[in-house]
Amino acid sequence: MTESLTPRTGPADAVADPAGTARLAALIGKYEGRAPRYTSYPPIPYWGEVGEAQVESWLARPADGPLSLYTHIPFCRSHCSYCGCFVIISPHRKPVDGYLEAVHREMAAVRERLPAAPRARQYHLGGGTPTYISREDMTALVERARALFPFEPDIEMSIEVDPRTVAPEDLAHLRALGFNRVSLGVQDFETQVQERVNRRQPAGLVARLVEAARRLGFLSVNFDLIYGLPLQTRGTFERTLNEVLALAPDRIALYNFAHLPNLFTHQRRIEPGELPGPEEKLGIFLDARERLMGGGYLSIGMDHFARRDDELAAAWQDGTLRRNFMGYTTQAGTNLIGFGVSAISEFQGFYWQNEKKLSRYERCLGEGRLPVVKGLALSADDRLRQAVITALFCRGRLGAEDIGRRFGVDFARVFAPALRALEPMAADGLVRLEAGGVTVTELGRLFLRNIAQAFDGYAAASAKPLFSRTV
Repeated sequence: MTESLTPRTGPADAVADPAGTARLAALIGKYEGRAPRYTSYPPIPYWGEVGEAQVESWLARPADGPLSLYTHIPFCRSHCSYCGCFVIISPHRKPVDGYLEAVHREMAAVRERLPAAPRARQYHLGGGTPTYISREDMTALVERARALFPFEPDIEMSIEVDPRTVAPEDLAHLRALGFNRVSLGVQDFETQVQERVNRRQPAGLVARLVEAARRLGFLSVNFDLIYGLPLQTRGTFERTLNEVLALAPDRIALYNFAHLPNLFTHQRRIEPGELPGPEEKLGIFLDARERLMGGGYLSIGMDHFARRDDELAAAWQDGTLRRNFMGYTTQAGTNLIGFGVSAISEFQGFYWQNEKKLSRYERCLGEGRLPVVKGLALSADDRLRQAVITALFCRGRLGAEDIGRRFGVDFARVFAPALRALEPMAADGLVRLEAGGVTVTELGRLFLRNIAQAFDGYAAASAKPLFSRTV
């Protein structure tokens, strides 16, 4: 039986009942606004400038846990119209060699500044299109990382893949290097939607890679899907879901399309009139949620799904799930160090981000300097609120006694304004406010960003146009 999003109705009614859908639409109209996605707290717009000396002092502190390593490969051959990532469009390989040389230098520079070599528990390549680089370059990159940061024997190695640019032989090479998880950028299988977002990829391409990944022994296959794209309807996305369920990936990320043409100029190619309206977009999400949960997936957090025997599902259920810049992860207690242009690190209570401009990034490394531009040392209040927001996103509940004991605070007193702000949400069935803390309802998980924002100490100064709509 699937979990209902609407009070006092059965699971099928959450989608099929017009009254239930209308009520949800009214709630979205009431609470829709702009808020961070809370992959970090405090969110990046509130970080300040930092210099190399500050980051060096942070790296010099003994690490209290293993590392999670991320490398950003920004290059793509063409621009997908929906994209909100930092990418560099290059139809040829000319800029790649200089960039990879800089990444190798950065890895060595960071290792030199660490007092010891913590073991790496997680290694992830993202982009852009990580497989834009050659097999030889990929081998050199992985071997260099492995030499500088000893990999644990059971390390989780994952990579993002564009199905249009990868063949089964490429997956075989990645598997030989140790990669054991692969994420495929699917987005939508409908031809007319793909054409509108400049990402044409027949379902057969994806099916071939899924079959190859399983044959090669990858532990997990993830699909990224997006709802709210131009020309999507409930009917068209149902056909996409049919294809998805037939291929049966282990995990699915179902993202809400963030249309921010003022921030991402390439999104101006999208005609606003072709985007699904609020009720249609809501229907697409509800249909998808119902189909996926009916197809054997557990709903996790705000927008992820995993097969019930997957470790991500187990982490959600036992309270050990973690959320960082790479999304939901089972690797709790790790320090994240990012390499490459625009990459972000979260280390021992400190954040920093690298240069976003390729030429400046490479120049810094050429001069022997760390390419950092902004960052933040978390205050005691930041750490407290970070723990609260993480609990909401990763467990769906917030224990007042646990938070009070961990941080030595009177939860009810410190968060009295936040609890008052949640009272209307409690009346609408989005949260339950109890003496023991806060519990997010199934309905409330649609509004997780709104709920978390009540505990955000920076929200009053929020530059809201920088953030996407919450639902």
